[in-house]
Amino acid sequence: MAATEFDAIIIGGGPGGLSAAIISRLRGMNVLVLESGAFGGPLVSLYPEKLVLNYPGFPDGVTAREIGERLVAQAANLGVEMRCARVLKITRDRVVETGEETYRAKAIIIATGSSPRSIGILGEAEFNTGDRGVYYFVTDPEVFRDKRVVIAGGGDTAVDSALALEGVSESLTVIHRRDKFRAYEVNAAKVLKSDKIDVRFESEIMEIKGGDSVESVMLKGKDGGTDEIDADIVILAFGLVPNNEIFADLGLELDYEGRIITDSTQKTKLDGIYAAGDIVAGTGHLELIVVAVAQGAVAAHHAYIETADPYWG
Repeated sequence: MAATEFDAIIIGGGPGGLSAAIISRLRGMNVLVLESGAFGGPLVSLYPEKLVLNYPGFPDGVTAREIGERLVAQAANLGVEMRCARVLKITRDRVVETGEETYRAKAIIIATGSSPRSIGILGEAEFNTGDRGVYYFVTDPEVFRDKRVVIAGGGDTAVDSALALEGVSESLTVIHRRDKFRAYEVNAAKVLKSDKIDVRFESEIMEIKGGDSVESVMLKGKDGGTDEIDADIVILAFGLVPNNEIFADLGLELDYEGRIITDSTQKTKLDGIYAAGDIVAGTGHLELIVVAVAQGAVAAHHAYIETADPYWG
């Protein structure tokens, strides 16, 4: 069967991929977005109720869900074709294979994003499925209502989770192995000032315990001493890892974390293949929606120049 052809195929329907699709479509390109999960990506699937304060144009903040849904609606209104399918393989000659169909494109933009990091704490794998008590994001605050919650981590996800659950959970403890947070200073200060959040610096979770669900966590302090505290829910906020399985054999240049190295145009070392969003190296872990959207626009712009060869390009 002959491959279905498009001007641009974008792999990933999160903010970076949808931004690329919007710009590509405005250039008149025939665009396909392939997404194996929910269109809108983590904005609608992982942390839809998160109040995003660093997305320009919303002085009072905006929920991640609203940004995601607006991006999806804008792409759909422009005529972007969006198909729910898992990409199995990408080739150097820009052929994309899914379980159902094969596609070919003049340009491919990889925007597969990242997923929560699993760190292998004793008990993590036992309780991280089936709502048994281990989570990686606050997807729905109501799940955590009147629960004893322990959050591990010191970055924005940990701090944002604490602020989202302040006044919702029965008790709230934040565990961080360093002596200060690395999250945005404004939000970190709110956590430290809260009388509803117990912060334990220079500590780490050694084990998550329970029967049918989480019941307690074992902590180790700086001095090596241990302490067991009661918990119904543990949020492990240790960052993100790139979703790079589908292009492992493509021969792209990757950094030490497995993120794609691109040039200033978001182009990889392969002709016609670009990347945008959390999957891209070189942002200093600035994994923001606004960064993904900007990179998607840049990638689409230069993919158009490469494939259409406009007189001004």
